[in-house]
Amino acid sequence: MRHATLILLLVGMFVSTLGLAQGEADPFPVSPIVRLQASFWEKIFRRYRSTSFVIHDPELVDIIIDVVDYDQFAKKYNKGRTYTRSEKKELLNRYTERYQLAINRLQKLGKKALEYGPMEQRVLQVYSRRKESLNRLFTEEIYLRTQQGLADEFIRAAQRADQYLPYMENIFRNRQLPPELTRIAFVESMFNKDAYSKVGASGVWQFMPGTARLYMTVNPFVDERLSPLKASYGAAMMLGENKSLLKEWPLAITAYNHGPGGMRKAVKTVGTTNMDVILRRYQNPTFGFASRNFYSEFIAARASYREISQGNKRNLNPLRIDHIRLDHPMTVDQIVSMTPIDEKTLREYNECLLPNAYSTHRHKPLPAGFEIIIPQSMSVKTKLALRSVTPSNLAIYKARQ
Repeated sequence: MRHATLILLLVGMFVSTLGLAQGEADPFPVSPIVRLQASFWEKIFRRYRSTSFVIHDPELVDIIIDVVDYDQFAKKYNKGRTYTRSEKKELLNRYTERYQLAINRLQKLGKKALEYGPMEQRVLQVYSRRKESLNRLFTEEIYLRTQQGLADEFIRAAQRADQYLPYMENIFRNRQLPPELTRIAFVESMFNKDAYSKVGASGVWQFMPGTARLYMTVNPFVDERLSPLKASYGAAMMLGENKSLLKEWPLAITAYNHGPGGMRKAVKTVGTTNMDVILRRYQNPTFGFASRNFYSEFIAARASYREISQGNKRNLNPLRIDHIRLDHPMTVDQIVSMTPIDEKTLREYNECLLPNAYSTHRHKPLPAGFEIIIPQSMSVKTKLALRSVTPSNLAIYKARQ
């Protein structure tokens, strides 16, 4: 009986690592417009490498006009010599502007514009694939957009993700949230823990400082945005709150980018929670390309990672780490002096401790309950050392400094 119970537990763990319990419906619906958008992003994540730029319609993103592949262009037109950054920019601008001119000519002259050449013919051919896109070509203003391919970067991101996802998924499961929500980190940062945006968003989950302080510690010597695992607690809390407020996962996930208040406004404006209707009808300057595509990018990232990782053996503790919570407030200096953990190890495993934590704030205590991450091999000795730490011997240590 005990063996049978163990087998059932192991089967349950295996099923849960796939992201869904047995018989559970997919919590992330894919509506028609989302499907078209996601198909575009899957091409970006899986087909087009970073040496390519896709020229496309920003409203109907699946309308791909052309692909500028710098490697292919170099072989064909530049005797194999790699283009410089400025040459790449000039080349892409030239092609995009020429296609923009083709659109303008078609809108002004109709089919007579086809006499100008193959680019006008290409534009009409692509937009003629659907009635909706053909109608847009002749009735709406169109300003083309370019998107860099990410296929090679996504493979590297998947390798980085393998190091963190087992822990991150457990964090989400423990809050009764679908573990595949963790794929949002592909959209935010491609699982680059050092990602930092020009507006100040930081880490794998790209939290802004103000938002981060609602869910984690951000101060002059600790920034938990920089820890992929600690920031995941914040992301899980934020997404859970979004879901409670907005009820639907497409809205809750989009709110990770656009804000819950922004999505409530969108729902109120169009009078429905239907994501396709919102994407089709909601017009607001703040609801731009990134927000409109955020949920679809998530769907595409989820599918792309699933495809890449299919058949891979899952390591449930790939970093070989353990988590220890401090029973008492302790400074970095005290942790290093009173446990087997040296400063180098503490730095390596705890990205959230800023340089100040080891210098000007070295004697500033981390609060009771603060979680430190250590190598699994040091877990037993460290726990034993921390059990002997009491407020009185911490006070003695402080007095001796």
